[in-house]
Amino acid sequence: MLSDILIQSISQFQQDCSKLCERHYPAIHNRGMTEHHMALAYTRRLYSTLSEYGHSSSTQPLDMRPKRDLPHHYRVTCELGSVWVITQHMMNASKTYRNKLIRDIAQWKSEFGFAIQPNDLLLVLSDHWLTRSHSSRELIHWWTGVLPDEMNAYQAQGVSLYESDSQLSQTLEEHFNLSPYFLKIAHPLKRMNNEELVRKYVQLYAVIEWNR
Repeated sequence: MLSDILIQSISQFQQDCSKLCERHYPAIHNRGMTEHHMALAYTRRLYSTLSEYGHSSSTQPLDMRPKRDLPHHYRVTCELGSVWVITQHMMNASKTYRNKLIRDIAQWKSEFGFAIQPNDLLLVLSDHWLTRSHSSRELIHWWTGVLPDEMNAYQAQGVSLYESDSQLSQTLEEHFNLSPYFLKIAHPLKRMNNEELVRKYVQLYAVIEWNR
């Protein structure tokens, strides 16, 4: 199924990011990845994963951005259906940026709803550098609905996490009457000296069956 391949590609993408970070240290450790590079790297990974399972695919950028921006929303299509990829780098985790993500999804639905097929999937891919702001410390809980088990590991790196009074799944339910069936966070960066995960940098994934 397309959903199984998509989830497999997400796991492989985290490995890709770790290798990419090793090759481009310290640039990525200082700045992270742009939306364009993150989206492009992920769609290449999905293309490769589909190929591993014997499925040919094509990738197209979605023309739904301000003209000054490089593309960071894509459609990857194969005979199983399409994966629509919406990418956002969260400069901060404020409600403004969270609402922008929901607006991007709404814009995608408005502009491409005619092309969405029953087997299609929407992947929302985001990343963020955790800071001391309250909204940043809430982000992981807002995205997943739970706090990580490894709270001590976060605290050891000076990262305190808080619960949020709202969640992404609730927001998607309110706006689109849909809930993601797969939510995940990952920390692909590692410290060069001891291979310890850099927990201040987080990637966030949400997979939605649009016509569920």
